[in-house]
Amino acid sequence: MKISQKTPSLIFFVIYLIILLLVVPTSLFAHGGGLDSLGCHHDRKHGGYHCHRGPLAGQFFNSKAEAQDALGSLRNNPEHPKEQKENSEDTKEKIEYRIVVRVIDGDTIVLDGNEKVRLIGVDTPETKHPRKPVEYFGKAASAFTTRIVEGRKVRLEYDWQRQDKYGRTLAYVFLEDGTFLNAEIIKQGYGHAYTRFPFKFLEEFRQYEREARENSRGLWKQE
Repeated sequence: MKISQKTPSLIFFVIYLIILLLVVPTSLFAHGGGLDSLGCHHDRKHGGYHCHRGPLAGQFFNSKAEAQDALGSLRNNPEHPKEQKENSEDTKEKIEYRIVVRVIDGDTIVLDGNEKVRLIGVDTPETKHPRKPVEYFGKAASAFTTRIVEGRKVRLEYDWQRQDKYGRTLAYVFLEDGTFLNAEIIKQGYGHAYTRFPFKFLEEFRQYEREARENSRGLWKQE
């Protein structure tokens, strides 16, 4: 049988393809554009930068540089406990606290400077919608948020999107004592976990809502 001169080249090409498939991570094919060395990628649909693998998995950032800073902190802190403590004290002094001057409804507040803030990942019954009546438990939710934060100092943390289409700041809100307002509203049954868009506490908020339902808290009392 006469072997074609092209046969060795074909065999080499097939072997090369097999090696390539074994070496290249499957995530490069499964995820549009693939993941970079941090296990992350730029979100072309929603904007921002988020991670699927590695120590930053499940977290969202505004840029790759921000993610690299976060990774650097994770790597440095365990090895330098003294430095970590000093850095945490410095950070505490640099945290910017704002005053909550008014609560619009259960999931929207106004800070000094007239900055409107929509709480990420939580949706409470409507009380101020121009085309909807006041919804069941809406006033109670609004009163709860008012009781927790109105007139008090808070700090903000952000996710992959900083503003919504209405120009409101999208944020996680924390009090000086560490109370996480967004989570507390859901835990106590004053609102739903709003999961239409991705955010870094999505699974935790879903669990808080399940627990509130199971324990008949707040608006779940009538179910």
